[in-house]
Amino acid sequence: MESFPEFVAIRLGRVSNRTVDYKSISSFLSSIKGIEGQNLNGLLKVWVADMIDRGLALASRKRYVEKLGALYKEYCGLNGLSGNPFVGIKELCAVDVPVNAKSLEVESLKIEKAFDVIMSAAVSKPELAVFLYLLFNASSDIEKAISLTTEEYEPKFSQLDEIIRPSRFHHRRKYVFDLGQSRKRMPQLVREVTNAIEVYLRTKDIVFPGAFTPDVIVALWMAKARRNGVSLLEIRQAVSAMPSGYEYLSSIEGAALTSEEIFSIKRRVAESLAPSGKRWYAIKLRRGVAYDAFADFITANCFNHSDDCLLFYPQKEIIRRVEKKIVTKTAPVIPDIVFIYLNPRHVRKVDALIKTERSGYVFRVTSAADSEYSVIDTPSMTIFQRMIGVFTPDIKLDLTTESPVGIGREVVITGGVMSGYEGTIFDIKEGSDMRHIYVRLSQKYSIKAEVKVEEMYVKAIG
Repeated sequence: MESFPEFVAIRLGRVSNRTVDYKSISSFLSSIKGIEGQNLNGLLKVWVADMIDRGLALASRKRYVEKLGALYKEYCGLNGLSGNPFVGIKELCAVDVPVNAKSLEVESLKIEKAFDVIMSAAVSKPELAVFLYLLFNASSDIEKAISLTTEEYEPKFSQLDEIIRPSRFHHRRKYVFDLGQSRKRMPQLVREVTNAIEVYLRTKDIVFPGAFTPDVIVALWMAKARRNGVSLLEIRQAVSAMPSGYEYLSSIEGAALTSEEIFSIKRRVAESLAPSGKRWYAIKLRRGVAYDAFADFITANCFNHSDDCLLFYPQKEIIRRVEKKIVTKTAPVIPDIVFIYLNPRHVRKVDALIKTERSGYVFRVTSAADSEYSVIDTPSMTIFQRMIGVFTPDIKLDLTTESPVGIGREVVITGGVMSGYEGTIFDIKEGSDMRHIYVRLSQKYSIKAEVKVEEMYVKAIG
């Protein structure tokens, strides 16, 4: 006998996508996708909780449940079953989410946009450091954070390590966050820290309806986790106490996660808020800006707060005869393009400094002013650097505004300067031994390298 979800999935193909039946069925199937080990009552609770979490209106939720309930009666009639699991979700379906919880999403997005600034300010503002500590740990236990000692602190998030820096703790220091714990009582400390966080966020035009509480911090983490694909069942298990306005999640059973799996989820969310590790970016210098002067400027103004970023400016030697002398001159391989390797949290600062000096700009994914900075993936950059390391007259480079439409065939080069490299054929020009290699800088720009590879060395993979 087919299960009810299977019965519902079959029925989906028989109803018009403009009907409430279709919306109800598709909503149910989408919510329970990938869930295992739950009975029908548990699946229905997850579905209703998901609808509440996505902000579906109370009237719409009730209408969807009624439609699916009618299908269940039909399913029972066909299979001779009795019972009604929909009775168990009646109370959950009637939950009306507070306005505060619904409007939190807007403020959450504002925090993400200002996160680099908040991270920088937290180095000197211990109250903000407490805020980030609670946020990354998905905790509302502000008293525990305030009373956390240097002996108890365990570095778990590289994002926090840059702010707290345990290696710099004085041997007499007792608390991780210097808030004057020895001179004040806990209730006063909690009020002061909470007020300081709220005031700071207000300066960034981040205002929460009602009073700002530690519960808001957990709700912010939950909102970000949902946007990163963390399921409600995983959130239910990862968060020990549901914040105010999210009590409906207490009705569902959390996923069976180990402590390592919960920590992995928290690290994933932390990484999405503040990426750790370095990335390759490309800088377009303004015409006439000398690289040496630019490198000196970056060294003097950016390296101190950019975690010793690395500059890569491929150059080649040009040898020519001037009268009776042999003159050697250094020239850039790709004029006006400098590569920089640094932490993603610092790229905005570097870009701002470059623009202030009118030296150039960092490439973005699109031409929009608020577009994300374009990241060059490390494998592509490694191959590109190796190719530059064996630079010969057979290799020609230029900046191209678009790449050819690809045929999509995977090949490996078995000989010549590019021996061992794999790639995809984008275009085939009869009678030419030139191969094009693209290092993408943004949606609009790529670096096109033309390499002469004889046809006999190009072999299809598989």
